[in-house]
Amino acid sequence: MKPEFISQRGPGLGASSCTIHLLTLWINMVALPARKKQTDKSEAMRRLLIDSAIGSLVDVGYSKTTAVEVCRRAGVTRGALFHHFDSLPTLLVVTMSNIYDRNFLSGDDAAELTSLDQWIDAVWAKLKRPEFKAVIEIWFAARNEPEMKEILRPGILKYAEIFSVSRNAALRKRVGTNKQMQSFYRLACETMLGLALGRATTSGSAALAHEASVIEMLKTLARKIFP
Repeated sequence: MKPEFISQRGPGLGASSCTIHLLTLWINMVALPARKKQTDKSEAMRRLLIDSAIGSLVDVGYSKTTAVEVCRRAGVTRGALFHHFDSLPTLLVVTMSNIYDRNFLSGDDAAELTSLDQWIDAVWAKLKRPEFKAVIEIWFAARNEPEMKEILRPGILKYAEIFSVSRNAALRKRVGTNKQMQSFYRLACETMLGLALGRATTSGSAALAHEASVIEMLKTLARKIFP
């Protein structure tokens, strides 16, 4: 004998309606939370692999950043890496994008910058972080290895546009159309990138002795040109 709530017809729940109702409850109470938990675990694993790739690039450089080294640092198997990323170069592309996104595309502090002094300090604070050495290592790889160059080229070009006054409307709005201002912007960017490159070539990415004086000179020049 079937339970009344299944066999009942008319104003009550029919068999089909009851089945749909129970299925909906199961999806909401079991399936969706389980899927979210799996998604969270997958995102956590991707984050772990990205952080391990950054650590390897910073500590031992691109030439020694292998799938084995990344997995060793992450404490996972190569199967886990290749389950989440098609290849090591793919992981490095995502790693570079992740560093750019967190440091230069978040926009969290952009509205708070009201002077060139503040802008210089803010940009340099990000470029001198150890993780930016990982970006430099990937740039070198793109320059020296044809295979990596092809894989990384779209990402490098995409993010190069972020720093181009002519191609970035938001940046152009902040910098303005004044030629002198645009020239100073390029001077400041190239100078700070040069300092970051210098850091990347020192043992342990140590600070260069002349960093502080160069940054202060940039700010002094900014105040003279744009009082």
